[in-house]
Amino acid sequence: MGEKNDAFCAYMEKKDIFADFINGTVFGGRKAVLPEELEPAPEAYHAEKQNGGRSRRRGRYRDVAKKRCREGSYCVLSVENQNELHYAMPARCMEYDALEYAGQLRKRRQHHRKKKDLKESAQFLSGLAPEEKLDPVVTVVFYHGNKKWEACRDLHGMLNFEGENEMFRKYTANYRMNLYTLEDLDEEHFTTGLRDVIAMMKRAGDKEAMKAYCRENEERFQEMEEETYDVIGVMINHRKLERYKEKNRIEGGKVNMCKALDEMMEDSRRDGRRDGIRIGERNGEQKFAALAGRLMADSRTKDLEKAVNNEAFRRKLYREYGMK
Repeated sequence: MGEKNDAFCAYMEKKDIFADFINGTVFGGRKAVLPEELEPAPEAYHAEKQNGGRSRRRGRYRDVAKKRCREGSYCVLSVENQNELHYAMPARCMEYDALEYAGQLRKRRQHHRKKKDLKESAQFLSGLAPEEKLDPVVTVVFYHGNKKWEACRDLHGMLNFEGENEMFRKYTANYRMNLYTLEDLDEEHFTTGLRDVIAMMKRAGDKEAMKAYCRENEERFQEMEEETYDVIGVMINHRKLERYKEKNRIEGGKVNMCKALDEMMEDSRRDGRRDGIRIGERNGEQKFAALAGRLMADSRTKDLEKAVNNEAFRRKLYREYGMK
């Protein structure tokens, strides 16, 4: 799955973070789903696959899934995290949803078989009573990769409707993904630590923008939850933040991320200056070695001796030999 997807999935397992993500994406910031309404939902599905007359189980695994319950009504909510383009994502999500519905049907059949309460052949055939309904399934795809999403957003985009196939388009069932990219998200639609995770991910390529956002939200960044601090470090490719966590830890299990960021950036600048000096020294040595070789080849040993201690004369010789 990748380090970023693993980190984000682990973060999303928290009910408040999961609810905040659904509210901030699907509902534009409206608090339609509450953390206390969420229950565990299956994240693994197993389907039977025939192989040469023998049956074997094939596993499919969702990233994060929760079941929302309100007033006796259930809805299965799932989030799939993507750091890379996936050209078959609509079909993949459709398969997950189909497996969830198939699992619900299987449980209903088992329930009725045990109770022996189905009365007609149609009910026996379907495994459902006429008034029964399945729980809806909503799958959200969050793409946070570096490349622009250029893959399909629905099943029809994956299908060949060219030529004579065009006549079948309106009769072919479609499946539309609920796809959200970083560009689609407004961090102000989130209310948990996810707000700062999303904001920093959007600014990951611009250190000054990250620093400015940190300053604008200094109160939160000075007392950031450790889990949020950790996931930000992974998602913005600054794993070095781990080094600065302990010395900037404060009471209550929180971390002063403002200070940690400042220290990390200052150390990076200092390391950059040291690297620049080392590179300059190495390049200077290589340049002088080349000059010495040219002077020796031209039997100018006296000029070489003078060049060792006379910088102005050395520069003159560089220009003479066309060495920049």
